[in-house]
This record gives sequence, C-alpha cells and structure tokens, in this order.
Amino acid sequence: MDYQIVRLAFFIVCLTGLIVFSVYSIRAVRRSGIACYLRGLFIVARWTIVAMSKTVIGLVGFLASSAEDSDTQDVSDIAPSGGVLNYRTGKLDDGTDPIGWYEKS
Repeated sequence: MDYQIVRLAFFIVCLTGLIVFSVYSIRAVRRSGIACYLRGLFIVARWTIVAMSKTVIGLVGFLASSAEDSDTQDVSDIAPSGGVLNYRTGKLDDGTDPIGWYEKS
C-alpha cells in the first residue's frame, strides 16, 4: 500500500515538473526565439552532464581508494599462526626479521 502512495506522489511531482517546464519553454520561445532557447537549453544540458560526470567520477574514485587488497598479508595476520617460512633462516618468522625475506635459490 505504501509503495503505491509513493509511486503516485512521484508521478504527481514529475507531472508538475513537466507542466512547469513546458509552460516556461513556450514563454521563452515566444520571448526570445527558438534559436536562443535551444542554445540556452544546450548550455544547461552540458553543465548538467559535466556536473553529473564529475560526481560519478568522484564517487568511483572514493570507492576505489577505500578498497582493500585481499592478497596482502599484514604482520598481525601471520604472527598468531607462528608466521611464514623465512627461506633465509629456515624458520617461521612473524615479520620481525630486520634483514628481510629472501627467496629460496
């Protein structure tokens, strides 16, 4: 029931907006001519597209910057399990080896 009321309200808002835009368009064309009206309409449409594009690009960038790579291992992830095999020492290391990791030759 609530969904139908929301749909009806949205329809009424859209219909009102369409009527207002139509009345404005007719008055603007009569006042300044079709060429001037279309030029202004094109400018507003271009600004709208640019603004929406920048918003979408910003949102995608925000989401991409907050993504975490699941392949990386932190020291805290491997320390409780005893660590990973350090090929240089031949022992399990929790990442505290100051010399670093070396692959097996």
